[in-house]
Amino acid sequence: MAAVIVEKACGCFRNSDFEQETQFDTIDEALEKANEMCIIMNEDFCHKHKFKTEYVDGNVIIKMEMNG
Repeated sequence: MAAVIVEKACGCFRNSDFEQETQFDTIDEALEKANEMCIIMNEDFCHKHKFKTEYVDGNVIIKMEMNG
């Protein structure tokens, strides 16, 4: 099992349909979903933050940093 975990949930994230933690059967599935989420969040959210994925201890963490 592998999880996609959003490290920090900004207002845009809390207003989205995404879950803060989602479990997957394989790390490949988790990576694919996390990358898909990052693309959507970076394109459709308010652009105050930038999101990126990081592999940590068998899980995929979506990290958030200030944009600019």
